[in-house]
Amino acid sequence: MQRNLRNCKNSGQTLVITALVISLLILSIFYGVFEASRRSEIDNLPALNDYIFVTKLGLKKTVISSLANFSRGGTNEILSTNLNKYVSIVGNQAYFGKVSILFTLLDISPYQSGLHLSWDSDGTGLSSAYANYSLALIKTEANLQLKHETNITTKLEIDGTYNQLQGTDRNVTVNCKIINEGEPSLAKNITISYELDGDPSNQEWINASLSSNIDYGNGTYRLSFIAETESINDSMLISAQVYDKRGIFVIANATCSET
Repeated sequence: MQRNLRNCKNSGQTLVITALVISLLILSIFYGVFEASRRSEIDNLPALNDYIFVTKLGLKKTVISSLANFSRGGTNEILSTNLNKYVSIVGNQAYFGKVSILFTLLDISPYQSGLHLSWDSDGTGLSSAYANYSLALIKTEANLQLKHETNITTKLEIDGTYNQLQGTDRNVTVNCKIINEGEPSLAKNITISYELDGDPSNQEWINASLSSNIDYGNGTYRLSFIAETESINDSMLISAQVYDKRGIFVIANATCSET
């Protein structure tokens, strides 16, 4: 059983994310500072290091915002399009010399154009983007070259249990764990759904009305609700839809066990 965003959400048609806004805001602030002090700081190594740091940060933010866009229904070309725009903007600046950025997107299965979504029924969901780039800074005095890879991955792990109440009602507990690049992270929003009658061939999903939501502060959440099902089938299918703090969307589905 797989619950796909294209079937359960319409948000992809009304995206509110402008993929380059964060990156360009960072650049405009720091480049403004650099421009104001360029004459006195042009040969200052800390200023150059800051410039490289900001440029790399802008690349990372572009990948993050592109993945957020794609996970909400954006096209496969969004990462390449946004990185090309960012590279063009950076290439037109010359605060510390000519900057040249070349990037490649991971195109080995399961990635396509640097992007990958895996929202299956094994209790784990992934939304991921992967790009390699090389940055060259050409100055009169010296040249600088560096290579870097950016792997942005939001991982969601869920499991659930239930105990039978009167009739077909069930008291359900769901554990969610959110991970960004291998480290615990926080959720901006969590929605839990359950399948009404447990029939995979005729799925009808109901948004759960949570009776409790415990945030442990380490990327782990415990959520409880009463499921008013239409079957005494042992199968209890649940789905968690999560936006992390970066706006990246991910789904994980699982089968609850009875306690």
